[in-house]
Formats: sequence, C-alpha cells, structure tokens
Amino acid sequence: MEVIIKYIHMIGLSVWLGSMVLWAVFAPQLYKIDPTKKTTDALRGYFSSVSWVSYFLALLTGITLYFLNESTTSNWYVEVLVLGLAGVVIALHSYATKLSAAVRGAFNGIMLLLALVVVYLATIYI
Repeated sequence: MEVIIKYIHMIGLSVWLGSMVLWAVFAPQLYKIDPTKKTTDALRGYFSSVSWVSYFLALLTGITLYFLNESTTSNWYVEVLVLGLAGVVIALHSYATKLSAAVRGAFNGIMLLLALVVVYLATIYI
C-alpha cells in the first residue's frame, strides 16, 4: 500500500510542478496574443484548478507517508513542512490580487523554488 501512496504522491508533485512551469512559460505569450484576456482567464482558471488539486493530493499523500513511515531517523516531515509552506505562498499569490506585479513575480519565483525543493526532498525520502 505504501508503494502506491508514494507513486500517487510523486504524480501529484509532478503535475503540480508541471502546471506551474507550463503556465510560467505560456502565460506571457498568451497576454501578447489575446488582447481580450478571455482565453488567458479561462486557461488561468483551468491551470489553477489543476495546480490546487494536485497540490492537495501531494500534501495528503505526503502526510499519510509521514505517518506510515516507521523509521525514527527519517526526515520525511521536512518535505511535508516545505510543501505546507509552499501552499501558504501559493494561497498568498492566488488570493492577494492587489499586490504589485513585482511582488507577484517574486511569489512566482518562490513558489517554483519551493516546488523544486519539495520534489527533490520527495525523491530522496522515497
């Protein structure tokens, strides 16, 4: 059972990170070719949904793996804590829409770095 949960955890992390990277690459181009912003807004909603669902999947499976781990020397909790911190940063970025473009850009960078750290830690502990 633990192997299946680890697999689902890695899928959730991969989709979460992938959706962020894909949006970061394509969003600037969409703003250039979509002056009405209708397509961009629709895609933003879709990527946001995919990102949040995959994030919570990774968080829930990460917490489950933490409790299933019988080793007292494991640092699995570090990965779960960084994942939780990433969720806070994502929530601030998603719901604090009145922030300046520079601050939102900084949040984007922090989110990407935290996601990369979480994936790295997950691969170490799995």
